[in-house]
Amino acid sequence: MATIKVSTTKSCARAINYAEKRADVKSGYNCDVDHAKQEMATVREMYEKTTGTQAHLVIQAFSPEESQKLGSEKINALGLELAEKIAPNHQATVYTHVDKEHFHNHIVINSVNLENGAKFHQYKEFEFVKELNDELLKVHKLEIVQPEQHFEKHTGAEIQIKRRGGSSWKDEVREKIDSIMSDRSTSDFKTFSERLEEKGIITHKRGNTLSYELLDGHKRVRGSKLGSSYELSPLVDEFNKRSYKKEKFQDNPLQRKPHSNKEQSILKEKEFNSRLRNDFKNRLSSRNNLYPNKANQLSFKASQSLEMISPITVYAPIQKVLKVEKEKSLGLSL
Repeated sequence: MATIKVSTTKSCARAINYAEKRADVKSGYNCDVDHAKQEMATVREMYEKTTGTQAHLVIQAFSPEESQKLGSEKINALGLELAEKIAPNHQATVYTHVDKEHFHNHIVINSVNLENGAKFHQYKEFEFVKELNDELLKVHKLEIVQPEQHFEKHTGAEIQIKRRGGSSWKDEVREKIDSIMSDRSTSDFKTFSERLEEKGIITHKRGNTLSYELLDGHKRVRGSKLGSSYELSPLVDEFNKRSYKKEKFQDNPLQRKPHSNKEQSILKEKEFNSRLRNDFKNRLSSRNNLYPNKANQLSFKASQSLEMISPITVYAPIQKVLKVEKEKSLGLSL
């Protein structure tokens, strides 16, 4: 049984420092784990995306029983496999901690795509990562954490209606909401409210609480009473997801053919940066000349022998040198 936690950070280096110093096993994907901070920072700088979220963090924890059965090496390999599934074109590092009974992986994923420079965005990120984690556990025949059951509150009258094969007015509200949300063009709360009003239901939003009023009978109910899918936060997340997908299909002005001299210069700069990125990727994949040999950096050989100009200034104490220089200025000899 493996559970997960998902978060983000504005300091990738700090996250790596924390995870690395306690790691029993560590590994890297699309990067050298021993130089991960430098390589990830290089990619962010190349694409000029150094601000905001720098990395996405995932904690993948295993039960004490599975921890002893699998061991730290196998658990680290599972974390690396999960990181590859989450963001295949991103750099990622996996650090396995064994300081507790339940071994766990700290996964650090660079926010910038190595191939195109796009930042990693995933609405409902926890659900996305959990689904991938469950698939991974299923392949390796490990126990999957079962989701908590969803309970709805029903009055005694509603229960009696259901037993007789009828439906309550709350079921009517649910059906109308489901009907509107099944239309993928409903991509914002305003559209959602307008279409719901056409069906005879008015929405009331107060802070993070959303209520629905059925105009026929002026009956009102909170979204939490209908179920978690009818609350404000899940609805907003779904609207954001739909809006994001819609934007991907819209015309991007930056992809049009440039006309002005300024746009031409911008395009040339982008092409130059693209060549730099490709060169970095080639060196990254080959591992040749990416990190110069320290011995070569420290060694120094002069083209010809060096002559000592003034043995006095080299070997004499500072005060003595000052005295000698002063005597020279007065015309005195040694």
